[in-house]
Amino acid sequence: MVAIIGRPNAGKSALFNRLTHRRQSLVDSTPGLTRDRLYGDVTWSGVPFRLVDTGGLQFSRREKMQEAISSQVAQAMEESALALLVCDSRDGIVALDREVASWVRRWGKPVLVVANKVDTAKDSLDTPEFSALGLGIPYPVSSLHGLGIGELLDEIVRQLGPGARAAADDSAAGEQAGGVPNPLALAIIGRPNVGKSSLINRILNEERVLVDSEPGTTRDPVETPFSYQGQVFKLIDTAGVRSQKTLKTRVDWLSRMKALEVMARAHVCVALLDASVGLIGDDLKLLDQAVSAGRPLVLAVNKWDLMPRTMDFKKVAQDIAARAPFLRFAPVICLSAKTGFHVLPLLDKIREVAAQAFKQLTPQECKGLLRLVQEHPSSPAGLRNAQWYRVTQVSVGPPVFHLTGRFGQPPRPSDIAFLDRIFRRKAGFEGTPIHIRVLDKRRS
Repeated sequence: MVAIIGRPNAGKSALFNRLTHRRQSLVDSTPGLTRDRLYGDVTWSGVPFRLVDTGGLQFSRREKMQEAISSQVAQAMEESALALLVCDSRDGIVALDREVASWVRRWGKPVLVVANKVDTAKDSLDTPEFSALGLGIPYPVSSLHGLGIGELLDEIVRQLGPGARAAADDSAAGEQAGGVPNPLALAIIGRPNVGKSSLINRILNEERVLVDSEPGTTRDPVETPFSYQGQVFKLIDTAGVRSQKTLKTRVDWLSRMKALEVMARAHVCVALLDASVGLIGDDLKLLDQAVSAGRPLVLAVNKWDLMPRTMDFKKVAQDIAARAPFLRFAPVICLSAKTGFHVLPLLDKIREVAAQAFKQLTPQECKGLLRLVQEHPSSPAGLRNAQWYRVTQVSVGPPVFHLTGRFGQPPRPSDIAFLDRIFRRKAGFEGTPIHIRVLDKRRS
């Protein structure tokens, strides 16, 4: 593990994105944008290591949020074998750089000073002054343009030593039996302040992400690996998705876009709802986007500890299905992140949904689906009278089927809805959308 630390707005997140070749960390001129620990994987010269981005340290500020950020940075230092102290070459050494350097020195771990934002030859003239921090010769880099990054990576690998090269990369993605990805990318999505970060911390049994009553505490997607009953997960906490008309700043807009990107590439999404508020318009818009993206989905109704004991689980699920028929395929779990109620059943249901979403039917099972469509007494006339050739499953996660035949008229949306019901009744697919494409041989 290699930790990136420093004062606010020194370019830590830009360096993290450059080294990991990802735009995971939000980058903006606004100081204090990063709050939680963000992890990414890097391989250089055959040596894999993990990189952790942290929030900016400000020792003179005693606000609750700054103290929480400092605690996150301390945990990153405790985990890491090496630290990168990032400074802004354009500003030169400021008092806060000296405070951070003194704080880092107390950990007794190797430190590389990185003079960031060396975007021109003129900027590089002032980098030697960072030697005055007493942590060795600084490494001039430009996170924006990639200058000096190779030399910095060479030194990181040298500092980590030969043991790093021999370390097994256990986080490499693989496949488990049944086609479920390993690790499984699990995104927690929802409106602001529904308890996403609290659920993450409850699952991990640690204060992994910051929790505050102020909406919008989480800004970056926060990834954390964990295992449950043999399945490796990549747990991703996302910023609360607000409606576009309520976005006030560029940071709000960036956070929303990041959350939607994570949702679109996750293997399974857990959509968190607030039991005390119920299903509202902003929830429906986000869930519609998740279904349109084809994401396997579990609906988790949080804050169940605030509800009266007479409240019935089944009634909640029925109300959601009645209000949003497009979510009928998604299982509903009522839970409390605060008390831990039903959190383990949620993990069990996630594993079941993943198995269904990545299930591949055999050719024989696909033929059985076709026979059922042809012989079902309620089959629409357009499907019953069609000249069918075959049903083929062409993809998983979500399942995608091609139905090939000749039709008197193009199948209507009600025909596709009927096929969806038949496929689920015969093959399961709980918790995942099914995409069905009808190929008319006469028209193709």
